[in-house]
Amino acid sequence: MSLMIRLIKSRREKRLSQQALADLIGVSRSALAQWETDMSRPSLDNLRKISETLGVSFEWIATGRGNQYITSNTDEISDDELDDEINRLLGRLNPRHKKALLDVIRVMH
Repeated sequence: MSLMIRLIKSRREKRLSQQALADLIGVSRSALAQWETDMSRPSLDNLRKISETLGVSFEWIATGRGNQYITSNTDEISDDELDDEINRLLGRLNPRHKKALLDVIRVMH
């Protein structure tokens, strides 16, 4: 399975449009479209952002080897590590997504 197919498959499984994924990883929609048509390849940094955003393993998205999904158990993460991870991921969101997430958190609280 090519990078192009892995990327499309993963994005669609998360029900994200090209624009939504592009916004989340900080690239243009046209750059993402080029990756999905095999016209160009994302940089290693963008592959890392894609894997983290879509919850797939870096090795799988980059090479097709290994498990597609990252398996993690947040019960084994300390509160400090959990806070750090949340803050790291929040820092990548655009303001519109931050507001939407805040609305969700308020409903959960």
